[in-house]
Amino acid sequence: MQLSKSTYFYFTFLFFTVMTGFAQKDAKLIYDGNNMYHSGQIPQSATKYAHALEENPTNRKANFNLGNALYKNAQLIKSGQLSVPNSTIMPDSLANMVLDQAAQNFAVVANSISDKDTLHQAWHNIGNCYLLKKDYQQAVDAYKKALKFDSKDEETRYNLAYALKHLPPKQKGGGGAKPQPQEQKQDNKNQEQQQSQMSKEQAEQLLKAMMDKERKLQDKRKPKDGVQSKNVDKDW
Repeated sequence: MQLSKSTYFYFTFLFFTVMTGFAQKDAKLIYDGNNMYHSGQIPQSATKYAHALEENPTNRKANFNLGNALYKNAQLIKSGQLSVPNSTIMPDSLANMVLDQAAQNFAVVANSISDKDTLHQAWHNIGNCYLLKKDYQQAVDAYKKALKFDSKDEETRYNLAYALKHLPPKQKGGGGAKPQPQEQKQDNKNQEQQQSQMSKEQAEQLLKAMMDKERKLQDKRKPKDGVQSKNVDKDW
């Protein structure tokens, strides 16, 4: 059976009307979430962004903003300002779970767009999630990816230096390695310690340089949760 032109246009119009309705609904939820986020209603904003994603799972702005809200929620949980009733999970463990989810939301954006500025923001925020978890290696990896898209961003460079400074010394590998003479083992140990120390010294030098630049900016910014930057999350 072949549809008449009038029937075809009717279904086409109906399809676009429905799709427009969905688009308006998730956009309205994001708008409401943004108002809540900027007015300090962080948990409520996360709920709005999550509902926007339910309406439109492909809405990357909802993913990004939900990541921001979850990150802020994790900060509130770690500081004791936000508690979850009847939860048997320790606050720090709960906050880390929230940070993992925030990083996943940012990763969805980072892996599905091509805009360099947004890619930089997404990877920077992923780095902040891991930095707050004290997962310094993952933070370093994320900040390095962020710098590929904006190598001059001072906040990212500063946070990268902070993460590098807190990387634990590399442990010697075991397994099937052949036994080494005691003197050679000591030489290798000293060499590893020197390499580790050099890496930390370089990080400290970069931190010092960034601190000097910070003092010349308009306002002095206080460290927050170990993240030396004016914004712990970058807005899309």
